[in-house]
Amino acid sequence: MKPKPLIVKGSKPKWEKPFCWKCMRHTLYKKGYRTVNTDSGTSTREYTECKICGSKGMHIPAYFDHYYSFGIHPRMYPFSIGCILLLPLFFICPIIIIILLTDDDKGQQGRLYGLLIFLSVFFIATYGGIFFWSKFKYTAWKKWAKLRGWKELSKSERIKRGAKKR
Repeated sequence: MKPKPLIVKGSKPKWEKPFCWKCMRHTLYKKGYRTVNTDSGTSTREYTECKICGSKGMHIPAYFDHYYSFGIHPRMYPFSIGCILLLPLFFICPIIIIILLTDDDKGQQGRLYGLLIFLSVFFIATYGGIFFWSKFKYTAWKKWAKLRGWKELSKSERIKRGAKKR
């Protein structure tokens, strides 16, 4: 005899609705706008604020799901990852070319190698950090949702919904 899965009573999981990470549930929210002044001008950013705890850290769980966010099939990941990696190449390739073209000046080559290593570590840490942070957020919500009887959509359905939002 199979044990019944644990189902917690409470709010129903809504994959495409804002989720308060502080209250750990879908709550009523209000949208707000924040104006940021920079040297290049001002920009307005939208945020959602939980009406229960006041947290401005509400996010939509679907945005942390890679299939939904990219709206692409996994076989297209190499293409999208290639596009993301173009940015570091614009910084790294010129340094490699300069290293190859420099004369036997060991001091200058050493500084360029140091810069090359620093940029490589910076881009790997930035992209890796963003990926693991979003993976952590989505996994935490998914665990919460499964305790409430939510069944994950198939990958193809998540991709279709992500493509519709564009």
